[in-house]
Amino acid sequence: MSRSPQRKPIRLTQKSLAEGAVRLAEGDPVLRKIHRRLGPPPLLRRSATYATFVHIILEQQVSVESAKATFDRVVGICRGELSPRAVRDLADQRLRELGFSRQKARYALALADACLAGDFDVDALARLDDETVRSQIVAQLGLGNWSADVFLMMALQRPDILPLGDLALVKGIQEIDQTEYESGQQIADRAESWRPLRSIATRMVWQWYVHQRGRDIF
Repeated sequence: MSRSPQRKPIRLTQKSLAEGAVRLAEGDPVLRKIHRRLGPPPLLRRSATYATFVHIILEQQVSVESAKATFDRVVGICRGELSPRAVRDLADQRLRELGFSRQKARYALALADACLAGDFDVDALARLDDETVRSQIVAQLGLGNWSADVFLMMALQRPDILPLGDLALVKGIQEIDQTEYESGQQIADRAESWRPLRSIATRMVWQWYVHQRGRDIF
């Protein structure tokens, strides 16, 4: 008996994001207020590459601005090609000089080694379902669920990701709802009605969060 062909994972586009934002606004009064005031959120694209994982590593527990400054420096040193080989050639000391912490340099180098050895295939992730992508990412040193969520949302453009470890989402939904959620599970329960468009709803919350602070969205 032949196996049915595997379904290609769905990716968000600017059009499907805008349509999804309207659908969410129709069903959620809080998102409706955001949509009426700010319109559809930006798509927020990143490349599905090793370089994006380095950027994500740099963003762990620091400001977006600080991480981008370090990321831009290393991209400049690598002449725009932030590949596993380029990072491995820089080695720990040069990465530290460019602004990596000891721990983040270790993570970036370990991931470079995994890519060069063929143990982690970044290009293959686009063909896999969300949970398989997540399991492969979190198996790498220094990459947890938040890192997987960011890659799934921004690089693979998956439509139904809820990054419960993301501070802007957590603070944003608490401020919007004027409710102190005590756990990630409570936020997940709150967001249940957003399925299967939780990535779009998250972008809408981010959009409101940064607007309230007078900043550009990531």
